[in-house]
Order: sequence, then C-alpha cells, then structure tokens
Amino acid sequence: MLLILPGCGKAGLSADDLAFRLLNLYPALPPCSQYVKNADPYSAGYLSPEDFAYFYTGERTRLPEWDLIGEFRLILSDSTEFFEIHILKSVNATDVDEIKKLLDRRERLLLLYNKEEGDYPAKRPVVFTKGRYAVLLATDDNESALRLLERLL
Repeated sequence: MLLILPGCGKAGLSADDLAFRLLNLYPALPPCSQYVKNADPYSAGYLSPEDFAYFYTGERTRLPEWDLIGEFRLILSDSTEFFEIHILKSVNATDVDEIKKLLDRRERLLLLYNKEEGDYPAKRPVVFTKGRYAVLLATDDNESALRLLERLL
C-alpha cells in the first residue's frame, strides 16, 4: 500500500496544485498570464529559458538556476491591477536556496519599480521557502497565502 501513496500528501504537491489552491484565495483575480516549465512551445503557457531569465534579471539569457528548477508556475497580471505569484519547485531540496535568489531579485525589481512609479498599486512582495518550494507573493493579501503555504507545505 505504501507504494501507491508516495504522491499523496504534502510531499506530492506540484507547483500547479499549489497555484490552484493559492488562486482560490483571490475571487476577484485580475486578468493574468500563467507560465509553466516544459510547456509546449506553441502553447499560451510556454516560457523559454531566456524569457524566464528576463523576469528575474532584465536580461534574456539562460540562467544556471533553470536546471535546478523541476517545475514552476508563474502567474502575472496583465493589467495595471498588480498581482504576481511565482511558484518554483527545485529538483532537490538542497537547491532551494539557489532558486530563492531569483525570487529575491524579482522582489528587488518590484520594489524598485514601485519606488519609481509611485502609483503602481503593488503590495510589498514576500518571498517564502519551505522544503523544495520557493514562492514569491505580490498580492493584495499575502498574509492569507502565507498561512495556506504553511499548512500545505
């Protein structure tokens, strides 16, 4: 029976599972684009390694962290109503600190943008790590999402 259950429970959550549960916290979600690792290149959710790097560095390059990430789901608002959730799941738990650095860079970029634009309605982004997950939340209710992440992971 134990051979059937390893995918269940906390250890078995995928980035998509986590995203679905987090998105349920936001009933008035603005229009968003979602990207996943290893999506079909012709699908709406496709993000090349170079475009992925652009979100975190502002440059289109291939980051070494790309190979440390087993799966991800990025949710980014398409409108002026600010909303972002980045869920990165490392291949190995020992690599989560390396991929967290990407989210720390994104957090700094968002804070810089807020400072320069002033009227951009972003809340302070929060970076959360636990197990193999690194998550960036920039929503109107980061606290509820953090409580959910603590429970699920």
